[in-house]
Amino acid sequence: MASGFQNNQDQLTPNYYRITIDLSSGYSSTATNSDSGVVEPFDFTNFDTLNTTADNSRRRARGNVRFNAILNQLQLFANVQILDVTVLTGGVAQEAADDVAASVAFTVGYVQEAYVLGGWQKTIEGGTFSDGAQTLVSANYDVLSAFDKAENMEYCIREAVTRGITIGGASGYTTRYKTYNPDDNNHREEQITVTQPKNPSDVWGDVGVSIVDAMTQNNF
Repeated sequence: MASGFQNNQDQLTPNYYRITIDLSSGYSSTATNSDSGVVEPFDFTNFDTLNTTADNSRRRARGNVRFNAILNQLQLFANVQILDVTVLTGGVAQEAADDVAASVAFTVGYVQEAYVLGGWQKTIEGGTFSDGAQTLVSANYDVLSAFDKAENMEYCIREAVTRGITIGGASGYTTRYKTYNPDDNNHREEQITVTQPKNPSDVWGDVGVSIVDAMTQNNF
């Protein structure tokens, strides 16, 4: 009698990947610049010490917009788990809303990796990723070795993060986002414009992705 078991993507245990973003070099910290703000997972409401100027709050908002864009890219083709978010400034965890991230790290988990790989294969269409050199395997996920699955998933995740960070390109992306003005202690929504902090090929070089076997699963 058949067991009813099917070896398909909907029944597989998730694989997890650790993402690291090095923001320590070449990123603008000038609060009034549309390319400033690096990548910030946490908005000003997550800190006891709020922004000291409205421009600093707008800078953090740009970083929030970029992190949300990363999340959108990561879940284009399949649901994703986000775990263990770590943000460091000067080697320690951020303590104030004015702090600018020097590094961001977090873990993603996918159950349906075949959908992710297939989606990026259609997006890349035999071309290269944002670095201008790396290509993506054309074979179906199911026929790949475990090593090739992990390697190509790492490329896809790296591309998703790069595209999120460079949202707006050189021309800019504008959206409404919450900010804080200390002059009147006012929380508000305003138009925030972000441009890419670096060229995509340079951002690609700042992003690292590696498959992991175990982690402390603290949901973001």
